[in-house]
Amino acid sequence: MGIPFGIHQMTIGREPFKGFPPPNAFLVHGTDASVLVDVGYDDVRDHNERMAYIADVGAPPIAELIITHRHSDHGGGAALYHQATGVPLTCHPLDREAIEKQRLEGRALIAGELNDGDVRDLGGVTIEVVHAPGHTPGCLALYVPELGALITTDTVMQISTTVLRPGEGNLRDYVRTLQRFQEISPKTMYAGHGRPSTDPSARLRELITHRERRERELIEALRDAPKTVPEIRGVLYVGLEQARVALAEDQLRTGIAKLVEDGVVRVDGDQYSLA
Repeated sequence: MGIPFGIHQMTIGREPFKGFPPPNAFLVHGTDASVLVDVGYDDVRDHNERMAYIADVGAPPIAELIITHRHSDHGGGAALYHQATGVPLTCHPLDREAIEKQRLEGRALIAGELNDGDVRDLGGVTIEVVHAPGHTPGCLALYVPELGALITTDTVMQISTTVLRPGEGNLRDYVRTLQRFQEISPKTMYAGHGRPSTDPSARLRELITHRERRERELIEALRDAPKTVPEIRGVLYVGLEQARVALAEDQLRTGIAKLVEDGVVRVDGDQYSLA
């Protein structure tokens, strides 16, 4: 799928789970250079399809592969790509160790780190690095100011909310990141899965409101008696298909962690109650 003015979205690979779109990678180019943002799964067929697409575009040489975060559907194919091209790999320092151990596995190394405010000039088009923690500690977004385009990867998706897994996701950071995106005020947001958002302001308000409402619902679910995570999930996610149960429970655990930190909820073994 070609997007005008120097951004191309490549949707290649398998669905992470049934009904959820394959991962997106992005080729951003100016008149002098290009940057590849993410590379999908560690799969030779996906890699070959992506390489063919890039060759067909005929953009200037790719100077850098930015891995936006540690998950396999975004950085999994980085070692394959680096081995084929020699293009240097970069990421945020907070996700570097996980990417090198879990995704690259000794086949390649991160050549450089990206921090909030770093800029890449591609010739007529620039990329501004935005540290976007919440989905993972070192999650990145990329803003192209000339186009009003914000590549959010998994932080904002048009098709669903974003899963924040315990141990790597942080709800407080996530909401702050959404508020930061509001301040940037992009015209278009390009997601890690699914189609772009053409009304970013409305989508960001919707996501912030959803998190606030879910927190109130979680508190209300604990008002009558202590509950385990599966019991809370049974109250808040009625009729949820089995394939999404683990995702829902991960989401709940991350929300509970914030409420425990806030002093609103207390922990007693595997049960949670209002403090």
